[in-house]
Amino acid sequence: MMHFTKIKEYNAYVGYGAPKKDLIDVVRYNDFKDLRLSCSGLSTDFYMMAFKRNMTDLEWFGNTKYDTKSGFLYLIQPHQVYKWNTDEAWEGYHMMVSPVLLQEYNIYFNYFQYEISEALFLTVDEQTQIEILYAQILTEYQKDNYELDLLIAYSNLIFTYVGKCYKRQFETRQPLYNKVVVEFKKLLKTYYSNDPEVLPSVNYFAEQLNLSTNYFGDLIKYNTGKTASEIIQEKIITEAKHQLKSSNKTIAEIGHNLGFEYPTYFGRLFKKHTGLTPSQFRK
Repeated sequence: MMHFTKIKEYNAYVGYGAPKKDLIDVVRYNDFKDLRLSCSGLSTDFYMMAFKRNMTDLEWFGNTKYDTKSGFLYLIQPHQVYKWNTDEAWEGYHMMVSPVLLQEYNIYFNYFQYEISEALFLTVDEQTQIEILYAQILTEYQKDNYELDLLIAYSNLIFTYVGKCYKRQFETRQPLYNKVVVEFKKLLKTYYSNDPEVLPSVNYFAEQLNLSTNYFGDLIKYNTGKTASEIIQEKIITEAKHQLKSSNKTIAEIGHNLGFEYPTYFGRLFKKHTGLTPSQFRK
């Protein structure tokens, strides 16, 4: 697998032109005719947000029956492996941004940690708006005296709009994601039946449901109004109450059975949720 530390090397491999700067690049695909149509796997040191049309294998990007099959958008993290295999060149835009720049300008969105299979499939109106935003940032980027602050402002505007579109996608896919919520609660309900002695985590349930941790967390929050962590903690407290009432084990033993490494942490969490210490509740 190849890894690119410089944008210009990545661009040369895929078939794009040389970037104007080392830390940021904006590309319109129609400007380049000899693009590499397949790749078995590569990664870079950069974030890349791509808006594409005319791509095949949409299921690999997470397309469902609730989505359009035209334009979609995805974000690739630094060091995330990416591959493709398509019959013809795609249309659209992308921008590549160094995490150094995003950190410097304090830009971060939860979906930056989504997987490629959790892409955003855009409505016709959303595609039009995204294309306008990309055209604006490309126009500024192509100027000889472009302003970096303005490029970053355009980037942040695109990131913000994409976040709004993801909320729409959660709503559109609600019938599908209601099943995910139900399955999550089933897994949570039976979690302690196998005596795991490890605290349940958001990451654990995301893995069980084949979702990235951030996408799973956002999905649960949107569909239930509670974070996955809040729902998990409610289950822990419910299980703690059950064991406190039905067993003669010590508080420390119950905390250990629930997955707490330290009894004091168990006590603090229990009091936070109930207003009582475990001993007070037992009495």
